[in-house]
Amino acid sequence: MKTTIKILIFYLLPGICLCDNADAQAINENITNPLSLCGFLRGVAKGNLEYIAEQFNVDIAEAELNASKIFPDPDLSLTYSNNEDNRLKMGQSVEAGISYPVNAGNKRKAGINLTRSQYEVSELVLESYFQNLRADAALSYFEGVRSRERYLLMVNMQKQVQELSYADSIRNAAGELSNLDALQSSLEARSVQAEVFKYYADMKNTLLNLMVLQGKKLSDSIDIPSDTMAFAMRDFNLAELLESAIKNRADLMVAIKNREISENNLKLIKAQRSFEFSLEAGYSYNTVVKNEIAPAPAFNGLTAGISVPLKFSGLNKGPVNAAELTVRQNIAFHNEYELQVRAAVIRSFNNYTALGQKVGHFSSGLIEDAMKILKGRILSYQRGESDLIEVLNAQRTYIRLQLDYIDALFDFTSSLIELERAAGIWDISR
Repeated sequence: MKTTIKILIFYLLPGICLCDNADAQAINENITNPLSLCGFLRGVAKGNLEYIAEQFNVDIAEAELNASKIFPDPDLSLTYSNNEDNRLKMGQSVEAGISYPVNAGNKRKAGINLTRSQYEVSELVLESYFQNLRADAALSYFEGVRSRERYLLMVNMQKQVQELSYADSIRNAAGELSNLDALQSSLEARSVQAEVFKYYADMKNTLLNLMVLQGKKLSDSIDIPSDTMAFAMRDFNLAELLESAIKNRADLMVAIKNREISENNLKLIKAQRSFEFSLEAGYSYNTVVKNEIAPAPAFNGLTAGISVPLKFSGLNKGPVNAAELTVRQNIAFHNEYELQVRAAVIRSFNNYTALGQKVGHFSSGLIEDAMKILKGRILSYQRGESDLIEVLNAQRTYIRLQLDYIDALFDFTSSLIELERAAGIWDISR
């Protein structure tokens, strides 16, 4: 009996202690390229295809700004006249004229101001897109960390259960354990093996998303997060977070700029409806008139004048009224969005505080106690002092608590990311 127990302890104790080397081997058999959060976010900023596409919007807006700086083109006219010279001998003439439009409301300047505001909005939209992309990418990274930790947990549990099953088969062969208990132990080992397959697939799919976010070509080699979800409660000041959000949130700046765009658009509409005229100048050359009744010598002629369009369309105030209402609408949108930003910061702050307390509860010895109970149940089972079901219950409790702890760490890390996203700050990857 003592020999059998020694054999059991020899096989079981290594499985109870989680071995980092075994964890590394369990992953590195199929996955390489350890990647830190900083390296991953650099890869996202450099290679994310959607972000690259968004950058073209800034270039397009800059090109439109440059186009708006062009001055109006003058009009050149050429006219040839033949006053029945072949029959009446009234001569011929050639006229050349040039006209240039003038807008009293400085329509060109108003157009430049509008396109400049649109260009600045495109930069802010790109910055807002990057802020959200960075936060979403960080969440995906820590989802990869969570899936890795879940998988490694199940690998270690599988090793432990397999060693327990193997030890039970030895005890069964020695007549110290019933066939039913040995079968139950084997069944549990196969059940955990199925869970390992599931968590492995989940991990591979999560890590696949990290490759997509970096714009990398999919291959057999997959990046795996090397960082951990460390718990460290930070002392944030809510008032400072609210102030930071108002100053640094790019999407809130977009709302402010949209209001500016609507105001500049109103100015442009008014400039287009302001008094306009065209300055004109011309030169003409007339050949000799040989008509016997009214002969005339060849002569040159100069003309100068002004033409004024009759803007009856200006009587329609619809475009101006619509632009003024758009300005008022964007003011309301800005005030509403600022209110939403403040509410988002407060919600994120509350979630961060609550989830920090939850992780702190797990860190107060809950996991360690579950491990002690599991070790004690196994040793008690080896001595024949308890049933297999007590070991399995202790093991399931330990696994459940470990999974809950991993999820709690992920939720806490996610709440930190969301809080910094809401406040317009970022120091997680520094």
